[in-house]
Amino acid sequence: MTQGNEHWLASLGRVLIGRDRQSAEAVQVDPSDPAITKMTINLALDLLNEERSHERFSPRDRVTWKWGMKNKGVPLARQTAVVLQVRKDPIIDSTQTPSSTYYGEPLDVLIGVYTHEGIFRELWVDGRRLCLLTDQRLNGPNGASMAGKVKNG
Repeated sequence: MTQGNEHWLASLGRVLIGRDRQSAEAVQVDPSDPAITKMTINLALDLLNEERSHERFSPRDRVTWKWGMKNKGVPLARQTAVVLQVRKDPIIDSTQTPSSTYYGEPLDVLIGVYTHEGIFRELWVDGRRLCLLTDQRLNGPNGASMAGKVKNG
């Protein structure tokens, strides 16, 4: 399979090399740093105060993960997905155990996205974790990037 003119193995290698480079260059952050605590609180409040997904999204909207809210492998961070369906009553997966990060997660938005293999995939996600591509929250808390918050914090 190919994506554009690039073979999928070449694409996978590029992704893996990028991850290695990123982890080697990553800046260590102290979790007790007041700036980190403030960002964590802001993200939690954003989840709690978000409008219901069926009021924010409609089919054919282009969305991506909000900054800091990505909890699934697909779509990638900042990758565009398309809203296919929005439910008023979310699906709750009762097969998850309480120790799972997906336990009790309300799945209310069906999105479609092309994977790096060139396959169109549909998956249900928690709409509170998504934002429209025009929303500033995809860049970070209050529309700022993480790099700016950590360096200036």
